[in-house]
Amino acid sequence: MRIERHLISLLPACRQQELKNHVDREFGSVPIVLEHVWADPTWAFMGFVDDQLVSFLNIVDRQVLADGEAKHFFGLNNVITDPQHRGQGYSTLLNRNAIEFMSESDPNACGFLFCADDLISFYSNFGWKRFDGEVTVSQPSGDKRWQSNAMFYDLSGSQSWKTIHLCGLPW
Repeated sequence: MRIERHLISLLPACRQQELKNHVDREFGSVPIVLEHVWADPTWAFMGFVDDQLVSFLNIVDRQVLADGEAKHFFGLNNVITDPQHRGQGYSTLLNRNAIEFMSESDPNACGFLFCADDLISFYSNFGWKRFDGEVTVSQPSGDKRWQSNAMFYDLSGSQSWKTIHLCGLPW
């Protein structure tokens, strides 16, 4: 699989729409997705086989508050492999590439994601850990506490926060 990494804002409109269509198909009927307004991603990591997009993930690059202090977070979101290409390790390759990117970009940052119960072990295999503290996200109606699974990847290996405020929409 060939991996490409692009700032979303620099992708052609047709590619941005293609990614959005995949997201809508994969998550468009998930209740927690429908109940929230979501952040636009900063980066797209795309995996191609024979010039066909088979898997991708996005990253939101943002400053957040962790226990009240500003911290650089990379928010992993929209990890999708087309159904006919699942089980071939494509998402694993993209996840490893994303972790490498985060580490090279800012070794003091933290990766952060939200996931379904059945994906916790998948992300744990890469070193992601459950975040059991309080997470606050912004919504048009105001700030609210996140009520689902959150995981973090501490690039510096030295963090243990009790509260995280995303200072924006969830990813």
